[in-house]
Amino acid sequence: MKVATLHSRLFAPWVDAIARDLAAAARSLGGEIEPIVLDDLLASYRFREDIERLYVLPCIAPDGSSVAQLVRSRLPQAQPFVPFEVQDLCWDKIATQKRLLERGIATPDTLITDDAEEVRQFVKHHTYAILKEPAGCAGAGHWVLWFEEGTLLADNGLAVHRAVLGGSPPTRIVGEELHYPPPYYVQRVVGTFTRYGFEIGQVLRAYVVENEIRFWSERYRERYRRPGDWILNVARGAQYRFVLSVSEETKNAALRSARAVGARVAAVDLVRTSADGPLILEVNTDGYHMCIDRSFKEIPEYRDYFDFDRYIARAILAKEEFAGVRALRPAGGKIKTRRRRPR
Repeated sequence: MKVATLHSRLFAPWVDAIARDLAAAARSLGGEIEPIVLDDLLASYRFREDIERLYVLPCIAPDGSSVAQLVRSRLPQAQPFVPFEVQDLCWDKIATQKRLLERGIATPDTLITDDAEEVRQFVKHHTYAILKEPAGCAGAGHWVLWFEEGTLLADNGLAVHRAVLGGSPPTRIVGEELHYPPPYYVQRVVGTFTRYGFEIGQVLRAYVVENEIRFWSERYRERYRRPGDWILNVARGAQYRFVLSVSEETKNAALRSARAVGARVAAVDLVRTSADGPLILEVNTDGYHMCIDRSFKEIPEYRDYFDFDRYIARAILAKEEFAGVRALRPAGGKIKTRRRRPR
């Protein structure tokens, strides 16, 4: 069985290392994973019928066409290890939330709406909320919302702006104002009010390969100086550490979430406090839109046990077929969906 990874040269600075690590892991296991650059494949007008299994990493078609269609035309025998439908689902965070709740998986209270007033009422009710991009953005497009002296404020960890909800795309900053058009995807900030202030919950990530959690990490900051710091983006100063023990309830929540979206490889983010949780924040996978962050490899405690790419390579090289996902009984959730278009 011939196995390959696929990515675009545009994303090489971020993805080349992942492709190399997957290839090296395959060699250490006595197999081979060939890195294929989409640009080279298209430029050569080649059709590779020898590739049977494909692991897709970030790539974009040069003419804006469908990556899935290009794969089917140039690699006609290749079966994506993570199907394109799963990649699309994990990229669409609103669709992911709806899928999780349909499967009875607990998430933080969430509002999806086009009505700015509903957003304001949601923030007043919860005190703090995160306004999220509807597509994957690694936290870069998130804003923490709260009211101060009757004014709705937004903080992304870099600056605080007065939030002006409404208008036409795109989202933009005008002077000291953040102009944010609908739709709005807003989620409660999970944490605890103490006599010292508000403390956010523990944010964990489960690394799942073939329905098994291989290890856990936690994202955190040494200090939280402002609401925007609750957006635990590694690119903006958040840190990783490995977690060796979690509850069975937390493990089950992560595994159910990966199964719910059909992801054979997943990074499941969840939050928990002593009173809440575990609550699923999102499910990420490697794909042509995005890739799972591997910054944890820089932690001094990193060792072979945490080699995510080795677990992936072993699964890709395995000959047995995936057995499918177990159907989960739908149950009610705490999502409120109301789509109103401005007149």
